[in-house]
Amino acid sequence: MNIWVIPCFLSAGGALLLGAVLYRKKADNPIFGPLALVMVVLAWIQGLNGFIGIFPEYLLIGKQRILFGEFAFPLALGFVTSTFLQHFSPTSIQRNRSKFLLIRAGALILCAWLFAWPESVLQLAPNGEIVFHRVVGWIMWGFILLALVIGLSQLEQILRLARDPLRFQMKFVVIGLGGLAGISIAQASQLLLLPVWSQANAWVGGVASCLSLTMIAWGLVRWRLHDLNQKVQVSHQALYTSLTFLCVGSYLILVGIVAEVIKETGWEIREALEALLVFVSGMGLVVVIASRAARAKLQRFVSRHFFRTKYDYRQKWLDVTDTFSACDDSQQIWDRYLEWLVRTFGAPRVTIWKRFDVDGQFHQIRTVNSEDPPPAIVESHAFIEYMLVHTEPFEIDEAGDESEGLTEFLQQTEAHICVPLVTSEGNLLGFCTLSRELHDRRYDHDDFDLLRAITHHVTMLLVQFQLVEERNVTAKWEAVHKFSGFYLHDLKNLASSLSMVVQNAEQYGHDPEFQASAMRTVRTTSQRMMDLMAKLANQSKGLDTKTEKNVQQVDMNVLIHETLESLNGAGCRPSFHPGSGLPQLPLQAEPMKQVLLNVILNARQAMDEKGAIDICTGSDGRNLNVEILDTGPGIPMSRLENLFQPFTSSKKTGLGVGLFQCKQMVEDNHGKIRIESQEGHGTKVILTFPTGTSDIS
Repeated sequence: MNIWVIPCFLSAGGALLLGAVLYRKKADNPIFGPLALVMVVLAWIQGLNGFIGIFPEYLLIGKQRILFGEFAFPLALGFVTSTFLQHFSPTSIQRNRSKFLLIRAGALILCAWLFAWPESVLQLAPNGEIVFHRVVGWIMWGFILLALVIGLSQLEQILRLARDPLRFQMKFVVIGLGGLAGISIAQASQLLLLPVWSQANAWVGGVASCLSLTMIAWGLVRWRLHDLNQKVQVSHQALYTSLTFLCVGSYLILVGIVAEVIKETGWEIREALEALLVFVSGMGLVVVIASRAARAKLQRFVSRHFFRTKYDYRQKWLDVTDTFSACDDSQQIWDRYLEWLVRTFGAPRVTIWKRFDVDGQFHQIRTVNSEDPPPAIVESHAFIEYMLVHTEPFEIDEAGDESEGLTEFLQQTEAHICVPLVTSEGNLLGFCTLSRELHDRRYDHDDFDLLRAITHHVTMLLVQFQLVEERNVTAKWEAVHKFSGFYLHDLKNLASSLSMVVQNAEQYGHDPEFQASAMRTVRTTSQRMMDLMAKLANQSKGLDTKTEKNVQQVDMNVLIHETLESLNGAGCRPSFHPGSGLPQLPLQAEPMKQVLLNVILNARQAMDEKGAIDICTGSDGRNLNVEILDTGPGIPMSRLENLFQPFTSSKKTGLGVGLFQCKQMVEDNHGKIRIESQEGHGTKVILTFPTGTSDIS
């Protein structure tokens, strides 16, 4: 027997054995089926390589059969990579679907060609080597090389997208598959340059396949051992009892050995010494067993040296500290929170949702997926109310009927775990979702404990940054107040210059040159005064919305009519559709007119004076609603999140206080303002006032 064929038979046998095990366990993991197919193809190639090494008379027909396996190997490898990528990046499957279809079609065409005209592909040389015809050989080996390079790039993408701990578990499997692809690429490149195949190629391929199979097998063993470690656990009490029996047994054996040594000494008092030894050792054993301190030390020893949690919490806390220590605002906290979730858990889909004050809905603000975000979830949905009651991480299935009406949400996020971010006051800031970990590995109590602790930390950080932002806003308003003093100083100086003109007019009023100079001074000064007063009014407006207490019974339809009559200038004029039977409300009329005017002017500017604005009123018995709908370009998600925050404006000359001022005025009148908008579909502003409010405080 030719010893050079031993690696071929070893790799073929190992591949068959590993493929049988994978096929038997394919129900446990979706990746095992495609891996079993790769093992079968490899066993076919290496088994035939070993066969023709023993029976060289079948060299030509054997190599023809081996070529069928060479064509099938890239297809099997692509099957494995596509199964992996379905969990990591479904969009990449769509992008690479055309490549997989081309490889499949090319393999079928080349297999048909080889089956129909094998003599046009390869021939047997007199020296026992196989020679490929140049043109056909170049086509076939070029196709194999290209297909394997694509498969190898997909394996690299899998390693890049995978996160620990999943990457730690699967990396040897992926590296082993890469080794199989790599040796095939090397041999295909060699045959492209020199289209001659010899038995040495089979020996090199067999050795490389053995090494790659060893790495794949080791990766699978470690993979399965990790699963077994997560499922099987020895209780503290069982291990403590076993160690107690072991220690007592070892102690008694040692006492027996000492007693036997005393017996062999031949001393006259050996029997007495044996009895004394048994008595003392027995008393000492009872004392130790009855000692609470000794039992506590043994239990600490067991806990410290025989048991460990899934996570090193000390290391995790240091990781969290490093992750969030450099955050300067709440947006960075959301970014780092997503990074930490992706880095810590093996879930291929992670999303973060936040409640927007502008519309009271929960929007997806962060995700690792590339698809369009699902629709926002309204605050009154039963799923949101469930999170307000169950404030700890929970499985979506536990929500039961509360998850109904979230079909698109569940389809796009594949949410399995939901983690609410609830403040100590019971306010839901948002929530995050995690899909099932790859290969449907379940989350255990350690995962939930870690999520609970870190989410509480993130919630506290968000609350702290919210307080900081509110203090910054207060500081800016105080700065506006202080800055208004400079405006008053300038106004005083300008008034003084006008006073000087009046005083000099009594003496030089008849002088034409003085008259011309005085007119220039008056014109310039008045313009500067108007500019200063306009700036001062814009900056100080909205600071003291609570100081006006002129509350009166207001008919909302009349108030809107009066506001529309005050509009002037070019541009679209709003269409008003008043509701009937509306109750009168105790409101501050002028601030409400200012709110309506601000919203209408914003809509005009957004539409660039082109489009339509519709205003309608109505009542549902409990609330009076005013809706202002425009057909403008809508508000982007990036602006919608912080629309009510002061000093943030999209206008070049704006101060960013208009909507903040409107919100303050509406809330001062016991109302609420919501803005619903989608980019490209217009904007709706909804003002809601309770009809049962009797006074304004």
